[in-house]
Amino acid sequence: MRLVHFAGFVGSGKTSVIESICNKNVDFIANNEQSAEKARDKCRNVDFFPFKSPCARIRQYAYRVDLMKEKDPSIVITESPGNCLEVSAPMLNQIFVNDKGVELGPLITVMDGRKLCEGISKRTSDGLRMYNMVDESDVVVVTFADMIDDGSKKGIVEMISTINEDAEIIFSDPDSDRSRIRDIVFGDKKYYRPLYN
Repeated sequence: MRLVHFAGFVGSGKTSVIESICNKNVDFIANNEQSAEKARDKCRNVDFFPFKSPCARIRQYAYRVDLMKEKDPSIVITESPGNCLEVSAPMLNQIFVNDKGVELGPLITVMDGRKLCEGISKRTSDGLRMYNMVDESDVVVVTFADMIDDGSKKGIVEMISTINEDAEIIFSDPDSDRSRIRDIVFGDKKYYRPLYN
């Protein structure tokens, strides 16, 4: 089973990106019931995280993945439960260490390009969370790209590359071709930044 995880703030567009690449061969663990409902017609099996307890998120993630494995999927896409964006790497690391039957695809972070234009400052809690998300990601998808000028896009690339020179950066908007994101999700690109080796 291949597992590909998407992280991103509420409103960043991660569910829209996921829905645009899903098909009936994909199983999906959504971060809430509303996102799950939107994806039911597009995916083979859909589950969601029913609890938002901060203390239980890492354990809950592994439990939901185990439940999905019982349905014998070839690929599972997941979103961060609740608002636990900063624990995406620990959630994946638990799978990386303990579940050798799962092939971890890349950690994909979806970020609103309009907010990235304002910069990432480690002096605010949201800024620090954004910094950490970029730092631990394999791929950063910058949404609302149609609302960003070329100069701002160049600045975003420089900012992300300064934090994480290895991250692939993809600009996306509702009308853009998402074939590169599909290639990453359904290809053989792996999670390459585990916290534990």
